[in-house]
Amino acid sequence: MKKYLLIGLLIMGLNAKTVDKVIANVEGEPITSYELNSFAKNSNLSKEKALSVLIDQKLIESEIKKRGINVDDFEIENEMEKIAKQNGMDLFQFKNILTQKGKLNKLRKEIKNNLLKRKLFEQIIQTKLRIAPSEITDYYKKHKKDFTIFDSIQVIKYSANNPELLKKIKENPLINNPLISTKNLVLNSDNMPLSLIFILKDIKEGGYSPIFNDGANYSMFYVVKKEGEKTMPLEKVKNLIYSKLAQQKQEIILKTYFDRLKNRADIEIFN
Repeated sequence: MKKYLLIGLLIMGLNAKTVDKVIANVEGEPITSYELNSFAKNSNLSKEKALSVLIDQKLIESEIKKRGINVDDFEIENEMEKIAKQNGMDLFQFKNILTQKGKLNKLRKEIKNNLLKRKLFEQIIQTKLRIAPSEITDYYKKHKKDFTIFDSIQVIKYSANNPELLKKIKENPLINNPLISTKNLVLNSDNMPLSLIFILKDIKEGGYSPIFNDGANYSMFYVVKKEGEKTMPLEKVKNLIYSKLAQQKQEIILKTYFDRLKNRADIEIFN
């Protein structure tokens, strides 16, 4: 229930300074004018839009508390290790750099908040997400072009432990750097992982793939030549289609859930 109340400025203290004003209350949690102004400025949003976002955030925080969702240090460390790996570092190196920059605690807080929201969203979606086999079949029939690929592909694979080195290859393909390994490959689509097929399928001959982390190193492909054309069978792509449909439905499920939550929540806005 939304209540719109008019309140005056509060004056307190010997110096008669104006204190930070509470401009909204969401399930008992205040939003102050300072919080709104800072968020609007840092997010480059109008105050109206910023207030709407802050209200959504307070509702999410309230739901997390009500459901007793928690995140422990082990989960945070695991996420940090993944980020470190994506940046070509081990966890120790990554934490040292963050500590030197004074950003370690800030990142830990951001990771914790993201994990809490992820757990909440998973709980909401888990009870409502349903995808029938017929939906997968229908999607496949309507989007067959998306699953049309090459028979084989000739590529040059570049690998390095630093993505900046691979960027230089794009700028100057003739560069010779011992820190970059090069392999000439002919790959058959029947034996390729789906992830790699979809990285390469829309890249034209003479083009480069995005740089990606393949576990031990960073890699990039240069497409020399493609041969043949075929449509992948439904059986091979049904899990991919399921993921696409799930993503679409998840967004609808979450929007519907929080719209309803917002309508019945105790929200007061003070002018």
